[in-house]
Amino acid sequence: MRSLSLFLIVTAFIGLASTPTDDAKKDLEKFQGAWQATLVVGVDGAPAPESDVMATRLVVQGNQFTLKTKDGMVKGTFAIDPSRTPKAIEFTLEGQPASEKFLGIYRIDGDERRSCFAVPGKDRPTNLEPRVPGYLYFGWKRQAP
Repeated sequence: MRSLSLFLIVTAFIGLASTPTDDAKKDLEKFQGAWQATLVVGVDGAPAPESDVMATRLVVQGNQFTLKTKDGMVKGTFAIDPSRTPKAIEFTLEGQPASEKFLGIYRIDGDERRSCFAVPGKDRPTNLEPRVPGYLYFGWKRQAP
């Protein structure tokens, strides 16, 4: 009886410990593929012109991304934590020190995704739509493969 109780406790603990990892894997799968920007709000708090938004595309493979804009291309890596409320995301640009992380939050609803990031050195946003200086806000729509 004692070994059955110990087994149940260990099983419950392992199940609880693996849930965030499973949630992270599920959410990471939702990030994969090509995305077209639907809204971009710069660190100045102003929405980007429609022509800039339409030229902004994102491709995600695993935990790596390539962001293409009318001005060029940047690459980087990201990590998510869907166990937090709101769900947390952070990214680092290729060639930048790990200390230069952009802390953010996100929401994915089907083929639409929203995210808001603080510039390095600022606190993680708490509201998905602050649209205040010092934050980057993105709206994305998944593109067909």
